Amino acid sequence: MKKTILFSLHGFIWFCDLCIIFLATLAGNLWANENVLNGLTGFLGLALWSLILFYIGYSFIVPKIFSQGKIFEGIVAISITGLASSFIMNFEDVISVISGNGGIDYSFSGFIQVAFLSIFICASGVFLRLFINWINEEQKKKELENERIKMKLQVLVNQNNPHFIFNVLNNIDSLITSKPARASETINKLSTLLRYNYTNSENDKVPIRSEIEYIENYIELQSLRLDHEINVQWEVSPRLEGINIVPLIFLPFVENAFKHGNTDNNHPIQLRVDLQGNEVHFECKNSYNSSNTQKAVSGFGISNIVKRLDLMYADNYKLNIENEKEIYSVSLILKVDED
Repeated sequence: MKKTILFSLHGFIWFCDLCIIFLATLAGNLWANENVLNGLTGFLGLALWSLILFYIGYSFIVPKIFSQGKIFEGIVAISITGLASSFIMNFEDVISVISGNGGIDYSFSGFIQVAFLSIFICASGVFLRLFINWINEEQKKKELENERIKMKLQVLVNQNNPHFIFNVLNNIDSLITSKPARASETINKLSTLLRYNYTNSENDKVPIRSEIEYIENYIELQSLRLDHEINVQWEVSPRLEGINIVPLIFLPFVENAFKHGNTDNNHPIQLRVDLQGNEVHFECKNSYNSSNTQKAVSGFGISNIVKRLDLMYADNYKLNIENEKEIYSVSLILKVDED
């Protein structure tokens, strides 16, 4: 939500709360009367009291209770806040009644009215925060849908990249007569890779094992495209069963290693996927020429993947990219739930 709209909503709610306090006070029979509004100090005191109640609901009750799905506990918290506020505002009258020196009718009536007014102000903060959260969730859903569409288009462009596909097909053509079994295997891998892109780019989550298999197919196709041998060192944890992740989340880093890094046999590409607690750790390291530093740091797809991580994982990921001594390293940690 834009800050101007957010500030406008806050200002409108504050204005309404203060107007209600003003009218309720003029109606009499509260802890204050119309004389309190004649002084600036009294009015500021009422405004401060209102804002404190408002932000107890807005900044505490919603994030700590309602956002956890505890509806009943949230209602109880609003009620307790209102009663506690009324007790504080009518403290002298309540103590007077308890001691037997006060008027029970006036004190009880004032206590109830202040309690209802306090509950109303606190609830207004809760409703505003819930309304803002709902708007933000709807905006996030739209952003996710737009991002999914953009990703689909990007995948289609990558899949139909003539340079990559033609090189793979040329290599297949050369293998048909000399190594027909290898040619058939390569065709199957290319078909699997393209099918995976088309069928999974719209899914929110896929098994991590499928992602690893996809990357392996991609590496084998890249090895056919290049004229020299490549050295890829894989380290995959056996404890990844039942783990789902966002599809094609690792691939841009592997693509970046092939496109901008040294891929000869003397400069291995190091890949590691591990599970530590409820976190998936992915690492990708490759060497690059110092003259190619800028390309290595800002490789194709990196900015897009950061945006996808922000949308799909929010605060549940950590991404660290370093380039030191001609070594480009990526460390990505994803918090996941086992299914």
